[in-house]
Amino acid sequence: TEVVWRFKALQNIVSLCARLGRFDDMATQYRALLEYMDKVTRNDASEAINTVLDSASSASDLTKLETIYELTLDALQANANQRLWFSTSVKLAKLHLELGDVQKLQRSVRSLHKTCQKPDGTDDISKGSQLLEVYALEIQMCTLNKNSLRMKEIYPKTINLTSAIADPRNIAVIRESGGKMFMSEKNWEAAYNEFFEAFKNYQETGNSTRAKIMLKYVVLANMLALSDINPFDSREAKVYQDDPEISAMANLRTAYEQNDITTIDKLLTNPSYRILSDDFIKTYLQDLLRNIRLQVLQNIIRPYRCVGLPFLAKEINVDATEVTSLLVQLLLDGKIIGKIDGTKGFLNINSESADEANKFANLNKWVDAFERITQGLLGKLIQMNPETPRVG
Repeated sequence: TEVVWRFKALQNIVSLCARLGRFDDMATQYRALLEYMDKVTRNDASEAINTVLDSASSASDLTKLETIYELTLDALQANANQRLWFSTSVKLAKLHLELGDVQKLQRSVRSLHKTCQKPDGTDDISKGSQLLEVYALEIQMCTLNKNSLRMKEIYPKTINLTSAIADPRNIAVIRESGGKMFMSEKNWEAAYNEFFEAFKNYQETGNSTRAKIMLKYVVLANMLALSDINPFDSREAKVYQDDPEISAMANLRTAYEQNDITTIDKLLTNPSYRILSDDFIKTYLQDLLRNIRLQVLQNIIRPYRCVGLPFLAKEINVDATEVTSLLVQLLLDGKIIGKIDGTKGFLNINSESADEANKFANLNKWVDAFERITQGLLGKLIQMNPETPRVG
């Protein structure tokens, strides 16, 4: 019919305007197109809208793209096309996320979440895949505005959903955000597991760029966790072993195992490896270096009974204040037994090992506990028989 041909003609005009970068004209023609929504079949309308949105995605000015999305949502709301409304709302929310507009993102997420709830306000589990998309957006919003409390509240809900619904694109985003949450808590082992799951899911979706970034985070969390597991032994990670940036991370992992601070410094400072170009990795660099220095320092100290602090500082390339701080941590963690003589600048190490010291400390605790039990029993006996002679 004439209406259908007009509709298709407007669709082509809108797409052509997008190709030419004339987005103001595109918006005008798109408004005319949307007026025919209720005069064509739902399939034709859905196909046209998806084509227009794909064309509009090439816009360099994201505010123009935002206008197209908002026009679409108004039309879909009037025509009660709930499925297409939801997918378009998700795209708009992702655009708000990209623009860093938290207020608009909050409104979009709230509106999306409402469509996935029962009348009593609880989540409708039958809409699990849609809920997963909403929570993936909210988790990214929590990361953006650093709302760790809300993140901890909703993260377990997403894990329960991911066990039933396998959508690797959303799972990848959720796992990545979970890894970052655990990193902020210094729960390195949990972060390692989350990043590895994110890496596998990004790989499954064919997003090699994000997969490579996740593999870097996997190695970072693995080293911070002082783990003996080498992530590059996994089948999934071996695919990227020849990539220069990933190869640099593998070499970093090897240097870490060998406590080779010199090689680690070279790898980190070489701009061609781009390790420090990632702000997230840079955030945890000091934690990583401190872990490595602690291990190296412990190995250096092992053959000595008395060793100078300036010598130790030079060996691990830090100043006197930092080496003292590292020694204090080793002493508090029970990794070494000794005393720091700050005045003379020496560390005096006891001959007994940390294991032996722990053994004696545990024996003392056992003896103390036994004495408390004995005294308690005697106290009860005295109460029962006041003539019982006191001991001690």
